[in-house]
Amino acid sequence: MDKALRSSLSVILLTSLLMGCGSGPANESVTLKQTYTIAADKEQSSEDNAVRTINYLGQSYTIPAEPKRILFLSAFELMEDAVLMGYEPYAASAIGDEKEPFPGFFGKVTSKTIPLLSDSADSMEYVLELAPDLILSTDMETTAVLEKLNKVAITIPTSHHGPNWEKNLELLGEIIGEQQKAKQLIAAYKKDKIEIASRLSQLSDQNVVSIRVRGKEMMIYPEDLFLNDVLYGEIGLTVPDIIKGTKQQTVISLEGLYDADPDYIFVQFDLYENNMDEQVLKELTDSPIWKGLKAAREGRVFVNAVDPLIMGGGTAYGRMSILKAVEEKLS
Repeated sequence: MDKALRSSLSVILLTSLLMGCGSGPANESVTLKQTYTIAADKEQSSEDNAVRTINYLGQSYTIPAEPKRILFLSAFELMEDAVLMGYEPYAASAIGDEKEPFPGFFGKVTSKTIPLLSDSADSMEYVLELAPDLILSTDMETTAVLEKLNKVAITIPTSHHGPNWEKNLELLGEIIGEQQKAKQLIAAYKKDKIEIASRLSQLSDQNVVSIRVRGKEMMIYPEDLFLNDVLYGEIGLTVPDIIKGTKQQTVISLEGLYDADPDYIFVQFDLYENNMDEQVLKELTDSPIWKGLKAAREGRVFVNAVDPLIMGGGTAYGRMSILKAVEEKLS
């Protein structure tokens, strides 16, 4: 799910959370046992008031010395960092529905995480009942929203900008006491990036394009967004002409793609973005124009080699996933 869609979900969720303090029903996915655990934790935490100060993107935050109930509220980038670090969030904004609130690639990391569903988190009372001792939110929220959240617990508005992926991972590492692990992951990514870029240098005369199918249309993105940031900015592949002139999410027609005729195509397709219609992708790839593409003729079209729910090049997890897919498909 891309940033534009997740941003919309964030607005829906936080609007429902902050619209008032009515007595809306608690999330049905929170079991009675979990509710009792919440109450017990609240009593235990009252005895421990130790705090420490951390710095993030030029701001200082005083947080619990050892936070135990971290709420990831629309902080989707930090959620991926948590998965990468193997850290289980206490509670987090759901990305899916009650049956499957989190993406499959989150694995067991979120197996016990309390999901906040946009249709059941009806008021601030639910957040208060969760009693988080730290809230990781997003810098896409307004000052008014962040002020309300800060009345519940110290709130850090984390960056959704791709260039801050290292700072985000380092922040989470510092919060959970895994600074060294965060540094090791960053170093490992940079080492792999250099090695893979060297191996793929022979593709300098090849056009590699990533597209995303949304609302039954093909979208392309600027060279510094999503998969493109890693393909061109990190690995150093040549930026195709159709991408050079792209400044925002842009619809590209089959005819336009045929004119560009890429050597390799990475396709991302998520059912949620296409009205749960599997036929959208099939109709696209079965069309005569698509089958006439060089990449299609030569078996160089890769569908969901990178999970479409991953936040692309905006997170350490996303960058590593893209790097791995590119190495597997282009080497």
